[in-house]
Amino acid sequence: MKHRRDVPAVILFAVFVLCSYFYFQKVLPGPESPNGIPEERSMRFRDSVKIDGARLKGFAEAEDGRVYYVLYTIPSEQEKEFLLSAPPEGKRVILSGTVEEPDPPAHRYAFDMEAYLRMNGAVSVFKADRMTMADGSTRRFERLYGQRRFLKEHIRSVFPASLQTEAEALLIGDRSTMDDDLSDQYRTLGITHLFAISGLHVGLLTMLFRLSAKRLRLRMETVDSLLFLLLPCYAVLAGGAPSVWRAVSVTILILLCVTGKIRLRMDDALALSALGFLFLKPYVMYQPGFQLSYGAAFALVCSAGFLQKQQSFLALSASVTAITQLALAPVLLYHFYELSLSSFVVNLVYVPLYSLIILPANLILLIVSLLSETAAVPLFVVYEPFRRHVSTATEWIAELPGQVWTAGQPDSFWLCVMLIAILAGFIIIEKSGRLLPGLAVILITAMAFQLKPYTDPDAHITFLDVGQGDSILIELPYRKGVYLIDTGGQVAFGEEDWRTPAKPFRIGRQLVVPYLKGKGISKIDLLVITHAHNDHMEAADEVLQDIGVGSVHVPDGSLTEEQMMPMKEEAARKNIGIHSRQAGDGWKAGSVLFTYISPFGGPYVHNDSSLVLLMKTDSWQVLFTGDLEAEGERRIIRTYGHMDWRPLILKAGHHGSDTSTTREFLDFLQPELAVISAGRNNRYGHPHPNVTGRLQQAGIPFLVTASDGTVELVIRGDRLQIGTSRQKKKDPG
Repeated sequence: MKHRRDVPAVILFAVFVLCSYFYFQKVLPGPESPNGIPEERSMRFRDSVKIDGARLKGFAEAEDGRVYYVLYTIPSEQEKEFLLSAPPEGKRVILSGTVEEPDPPAHRYAFDMEAYLRMNGAVSVFKADRMTMADGSTRRFERLYGQRRFLKEHIRSVFPASLQTEAEALLIGDRSTMDDDLSDQYRTLGITHLFAISGLHVGLLTMLFRLSAKRLRLRMETVDSLLFLLLPCYAVLAGGAPSVWRAVSVTILILLCVTGKIRLRMDDALALSALGFLFLKPYVMYQPGFQLSYGAAFALVCSAGFLQKQQSFLALSASVTAITQLALAPVLLYHFYELSLSSFVVNLVYVPLYSLIILPANLILLIVSLLSETAAVPLFVVYEPFRRHVSTATEWIAELPGQVWTAGQPDSFWLCVMLIAILAGFIIIEKSGRLLPGLAVILITAMAFQLKPYTDPDAHITFLDVGQGDSILIELPYRKGVYLIDTGGQVAFGEEDWRTPAKPFRIGRQLVVPYLKGKGISKIDLLVITHAHNDHMEAADEVLQDIGVGSVHVPDGSLTEEQMMPMKEEAARKNIGIHSRQAGDGWKAGSVLFTYISPFGGPYVHNDSSLVLLMKTDSWQVLFTGDLEAEGERRIIRTYGHMDWRPLILKAGHHGSDTSTTREFLDFLQPELAVISAGRNNRYGHPHPNVTGRLQQAGIPFLVTASDGTVELVIRGDRLQIGTSRQKKKDPG
């Protein structure tokens, strides 16, 4: 900020952005109400359509201008092969199906389909059961989309397999083939932005184009006029992401300034670019890419005075990295719950590496291979080993511990506090010319946010909605203990075929881990695996990969089960101890006592060998039964008949199966509340009507994750507060 008058301007800008966000949230159209009536609609797909297994997914625009997210179930392998050979991107189709409500999120940190529709300007989901191609006039940019498909096919047929993902991402903005492990590495190191087309790429391309034209002694006025036409075409060719359009629009405005056609400050150019984007597509306000792209650009522009004072390239690079990372911290935490600490150092190496070597190399490889595939072979021979060494080094660096700060998702209050602290810190740094005072303001705020969970006097017990499975998180008061009972998982049915998705849904990575990180949990003290069934522990290795774990408890005799092998291998890799437990074992944390009351030894027999855990606070008892069935329940009654269980919260056994939660068991326990973990529309019919009937007859209120979503119980003294992800919070007293 060069002038004092810029300070209120920046504050007004921040207020304007926040007000605009909430304004658009109110005025943009909400989901279309489904009527359940099958209908036929003519739509035109946008440029990005995914085919995975037997599902085709993508956004399509109807004739009335409304956009839908189309889900089409492909009926045959032959039709799938046809769609892969002739992708429907940009084409008009006739779809038969129904408008459906978006699936609700499993919890507040899980993927939210309704929010995804909103950030892409769609009104609802259209579930199609029949699709036919329709003739129609070619739309604008159709040839460019065709060229994008051509380049993608060229890369996949000519480039070595190890270079294809990088080339698609850097040259045409397609990251769909980027696997989870590579994505995790780049996110850990804070260099994901290098794998997306942004101002760095567009600026480099523009510079190379102008330098080449100058060498050819072309008139620069003609070259710049040509760039005004080519840059928007490149934005479409590169996938049209917000970062691409921002870079293209700002580059055009800068060229207009350079040629003297307009006089414009850089911040004004960015503002015009953002306003133009919002005018054309107001829903992009919700897209993380838009927020991060313009947030970083504005932070650098406002810090131009400080950056100009840097005396060396290293100091300038470090300052740019620090400014963008700090400025974007609230946005990154809100969307991804964690920040890369190593990015401040790693970017000093990787930004020049990508700018000067990797991106130019990919451009050269593409151009040469388009001219002559034979001529490109020796270039691939040289570049591929170099790129392999870079990948090996990246993987090694990403494995180093302590690189990520998992702070959790800030609420509205903390977002405002963080933004104010960052703005104040930047102003102090620029006015004083000293880093430490400004950084102190920012770091003190970050520390206060980090310590917030450790001031919470309540115990939290969360029954995660993981579909047809179990996963329960226990957080003790003041974070004196964090325990996870089971991780959920998927049960595979039949052999893999053409219907099997290439990227199946992963319960651990996509449901359990986001919830933990969303709450600022990077390590759990104990993982309890109740028994060796996939719906309880198939995702355990995914949790161990992403979350620190102190130790693992399993039922005695279960470690030889085949389902345990992936978890055992990951635990061995991370040096995490696995301990067998049975009735009588337990531990104490603060005033809370944990005791296993089953199994009682003997051979491992799956469901009735489940680890049954009793949690006792000063006022409540909670019984976690795993998949315990009738025989196991009877044994508990015989063994613990002398105990007083009230007041008790019961996690009903075996997902509400009729083989569990017997009337005898309910009469014995007399719980105040029961929670049933089951999947929506599951093939087993859980919870069984007999079980819900028994609970109703006994006057026991119950919640089911299938209908109520994730259930969170908050124990506050002798009071119990109940919250669900699909209902407002309620306090039964």
